[in-house]
Amino acid sequence: MPVISSRRRARRAAGFALLEALVAVVIASVGFIGAARLQTVGLKLNASAGLRQKAVVLTYQMTDRMRANLAGVVAGAYNNPATGSKACLTSGCTSAQLAVADMTEWSDDIAGQLPSGSGVVCIDSTPDDGTALVPACDGVGNVLAVKVWWTDSLGTSRFTTMVRP
Repeated sequence: MPVISSRRRARRAAGFALLEALVAVVIASVGFIGAARLQTVGLKLNASAGLRQKAVVLTYQMTDRMRANLAGVVAGAYNNPATGSKACLTSGCTSAQLAVADMTEWSDDIAGQLPSGSGVVCIDSTPDDGTALVPACDGVGNVLAVKVWWTDSLGTSRFTTMVRP
């Protein structure tokens, strides 16, 4: 049986150590890329959750305005996507004027706080449908739906709540 000298053995082993180091670097790189991807996805989802929270607050803000103006709700003044003037807020309003002022101020808040934000208040028997361009309010029933749409990094989102007059 031939005897391999220690010098020859050392030369063969030197290449394997370098190969092992290269494999370890590749595995660590893949792990770091995975961690970076998790971080970016987490940031994207956190931003989306923040926008959803703003939409929820704005939706509840509108329902609180409607509860404060029950005469306008009963008269159907909120069931109109049109907006108008907020001038009566400083000089006194009828319930219908207050509803128009509420809708105008609320629409301005949505547009200012949500990217591509829009909202509508309408009577709708199927409140979980529609888009920002076509809200799909059917006018059936006695439940007011408050719908808000916006665009975030995950696409177009919607939040809806319902109010019974």
